[in-house]
Amino acid sequence: GGLAAALEGIGLYLDPSATSFVRGGEAIGPQTDAMLWVQAIAMILSIVIGCATFSGSAVAVLKLHGTIASKPRVVPMRWLVTLLYIIAIIVFSVLAFNGGQTWNDRQEGIAFIVIVAFVSLVWGFTAVMAIGGGDMPVSISFLNSLSGFSTSCAGFMLVNKALVVSGAFVGCSGIILTIVMCKAMNRSISNVLIGGFGDGATKKGGAKKAKKAEGTVKEVTAEDVVDMMTSAKNIIIVPGYGMAVAKAQHAIADMTISLRARGINVRFAIHPVAGRLPGHMNVLLAEARVPYDIILGMEEINHDFPSTDVVLVIGANDTVNPAAQTDPDSPIAGMPVLEVWKAAQTIVMKRSLRVGYAGVDNPLFVNDNNSMFLGDAKKSVDKLVDLLRAIEPVKTTTRTDSDGTNDVEAPEEKAKPIVDEFIAQIPELQEKSFVKVGVATEVSVGEKRVSIVPSTVKKMLRHGMLVLVQSGAGDGGGFYDEEYESHGAKILPDAESVYSEADVIVKIKEPEDHPVTGMHEINMVPAGKTLISFVGPRTDSGKALMDRASDANINLLAVDAIPRISRAQSLDVLSSQAKIAGYRAVVEAAHVYQRFLNGEVTAAGKFDACTVLVVGAGVAGLAAIGAAANMGAIVRAFDTRLETMDQVESMGGSFLVLKFKDKDGGGDAAGYAKVMSEEFYAKEMEMFREQAKECQVIITTAAIPGRPAPKLIMKDAVDNMQAGSVIVDLAGATGGNCELTRPGETYVYNNKVTIIGTTDLISKMSWQASSMYSNNMSNLMELLCPKPTNKDDERKFSINMEDQVIRGMTVVKDGDITWPPPEDVTRTAAAPKKEAEFEDEGSPEGQPKEKKESVFSKRVWDLTTVGELCLIVFAAFFFGIVAAYAPITFISQLLYFILAGFLGYYLIWSVEPALFSPLMSTSNSLSGVVILGGMLMASLPRGSAANVLGCTAITVAAINVFGGFAVSYRMLLMFKKEEH
Repeated sequence: GGLAAALEGIGLYLDPSATSFVRGGEAIGPQTDAMLWVQAIAMILSIVIGCATFSGSAVAVLKLHGTIASKPRVVPMRWLVTLLYIIAIIVFSVLAFNGGQTWNDRQEGIAFIVIVAFVSLVWGFTAVMAIGGGDMPVSISFLNSLSGFSTSCAGFMLVNKALVVSGAFVGCSGIILTIVMCKAMNRSISNVLIGGFGDGATKKGGAKKAKKAEGTVKEVTAEDVVDMMTSAKNIIIVPGYGMAVAKAQHAIADMTISLRARGINVRFAIHPVAGRLPGHMNVLLAEARVPYDIILGMEEINHDFPSTDVVLVIGANDTVNPAAQTDPDSPIAGMPVLEVWKAAQTIVMKRSLRVGYAGVDNPLFVNDNNSMFLGDAKKSVDKLVDLLRAIEPVKTTTRTDSDGTNDVEAPEEKAKPIVDEFIAQIPELQEKSFVKVGVATEVSVGEKRVSIVPSTVKKMLRHGMLVLVQSGAGDGGGFYDEEYESHGAKILPDAESVYSEADVIVKIKEPEDHPVTGMHEINMVPAGKTLISFVGPRTDSGKALMDRASDANINLLAVDAIPRISRAQSLDVLSSQAKIAGYRAVVEAAHVYQRFLNGEVTAAGKFDACTVLVVGAGVAGLAAIGAAANMGAIVRAFDTRLETMDQVESMGGSFLVLKFKDKDGGGDAAGYAKVMSEEFYAKEMEMFREQAKECQVIITTAAIPGRPAPKLIMKDAVDNMQAGSVIVDLAGATGGNCELTRPGETYVYNNKVTIIGTTDLISKMSWQASSMYSNNMSNLMELLCPKPTNKDDERKFSINMEDQVIRGMTVVKDGDITWPPPEDVTRTAAAPKKEAEFEDEGSPEGQPKEKKESVFSKRVWDLTTVGELCLIVFAAFFFGIVAAYAPITFISQLLYFILAGFLGYYLIWSVEPALFSPLMSTSNSLSGVVILGGMLMASLPRGSAANVLGCTAITVAAINVFGGFAVSYRMLLMFKKEEH
């Protein structure tokens, strides 16, 4: 497309009728000077962009083919050379129309135009030679967009709207795609185009110098890899450019068949810029008939790595490099990567330990949970496939397509069940355990939860933590002794045995007197051992528990005192249990309400949707909002913290804003809602009274740890509610948010409103609650049992008071009460920021002095950047010139160009990254519409220079059109799910 546009530009210069209006092959009058200016500028741009695109694309093809090494080759003094290119193009372009030269000048004029074309060819060649192989996806997309813009220039030159529109569509969509891929590499377009990570990726202090990866690389054999894969339940395969080089995609497809036949969940994780083409890996896997539904993008699968048993990295390097997140001085710092290191085990398949395109070491190679399987990717995978087939032949059924290829589908007949090797390893793992964790039956009346479930027992045992479970402890949640034993737990007959043998006791409810032993549960813990449970250290009962633990000389860790910071989210039992309470509150309300929550229009009548008011937008409140909205209810929510508004609206609720002059509201340093002023409280009550008239269900979740629940729904508000309405008070345990709540009881008030004040909503979902609490405890034990930095040291249980999370939740340590922790430990990101600062000396009576920023800085500099402002100024200048001097034909074409650009923009955002290659191929084919310009020139007198160049442009563009659509169709067929 670019070459065709350039040929048409040269042909137009040699066209004798270029300066005239032509209708039916006859000149009917001269063009105006303004029109000739537009035509000349468009012609020069068409030649420059077209030639640069053609030569640059040729270099890119040769680099992809391997004819030219992919290493970036930058000419000396590159910026000066580029400036000379631009100056030369401008000078010779001006000379082509001045000094006696003009349109159809067959001597000096055409010589100057040819020089412009030659300089542009050289410019495109040197520009792409400076771009390394790892940046090819971005450079190819950029070249594709330039091809589109050259077509648009040809359209402006020939006054053809079809060329303008198609070129703008291709050019703008290509630019957007280029930006998308640059963001995936955390780099700018200019950084990519100046050539390589080490060539221009600098900071003020000089070039970035990445840290060296230190450690020992652990190599494994093919047999080891097969053992790890067959013992896994979840495997993620991460392909990279190495797979493409080795042409290993078909071998990987065969391996996928074998693994899926054994009941293993296999998925693929694709980085947006993996390979040398946009969507390169997706196309190769589609060619090998790997099912499209198991191929996931980075954003879709990154959160699944922590729960993955084995990650197999095949030929990828920079896209899985942890240094992007851990080393701020790395050239790839900030680049989004696949977080494979979070899996239980990673296996990296590479030819060697050489660095990737970015030229930095990969710390993943020396991670404790990583193994290296070196060698050619195809040969290595073929060997793995042979070993998989030899270990246990599995009868699989693969579908043969019309082209003779096999599709990687799950077998029609289920594979024979494989005996779990873990069961045989249990005695050895129990013997090697370094800490014993005890789980006793919860003794609180009505409590059905258990602190650790069987699936967590297995994970903990693999990490050296033996779980001792009292017989029947999990019966209330559906977790029975046989399941615990099969997952590696030891079953003990009674609570006394568990308490005496365990190093750490994990409970849920606050410790209390044991009904069987007659002893307090804290006193059942041997001196020097540890008890983990809810404590309520802010309450009087919690302080009494701390005193008792101090007297007993044990360690007491309060799970309800874990700091609410990002690092501790996986340990936050308050959030996990509150989420269940919020969900269950909606279920309970729907059960009692006895009407549709969603609106219904039926033959039997019309029924309005239920209106639900949720008070408090914490974890429980948000869960309630989401559940109610999903059931079709109209959901309103209120919280004193205005910063929760976005969260409420994202869950499907509408946020009620209290119109109040004072800047009251917000949260305290721990992230909870703070106590409000009396005036604020009065306004709040007035709002609840009005809302009670319209809402059929009210769910209250407001609570501040260590204090009685605030009274929010008063008797007069309840009296305003309609008959049959429901109030679910989740704060019943601390007195309730409703004035009429009876803690622990459900009753009907005044034969009108059902008030649910039960405190066992979480226990009613004991399986779910136990599972989530168990995951929290597993993560907590990992924190309390850190892996030693020295491989010779043994892993052990330790309460590290230097750790912010552990310090915050430890209320008694070695008999000493350590509560409360320092304020900086409990402060969270939710803490309100100070809106004013105090003057050190000059402020009278210590009054705060607010910072006053200039109106100009607030309205301009805080809203945009200098670059954006320059772009706005340039756009204003450009459109001013167009409005003042441009001919009407150009303005019409410009509007078409802008509208087509928007169309290309919206197209890109609706296309899956997996389809970027077919998209580029299709859009590149569309740029071949420049063939229309060649057809117009072919109508000129036969044998003329313009006629010959037009025919040549037709030939070149035809290759682009027909070849491009053929390739696009072939690629799209790879992604098509055939019926069978």
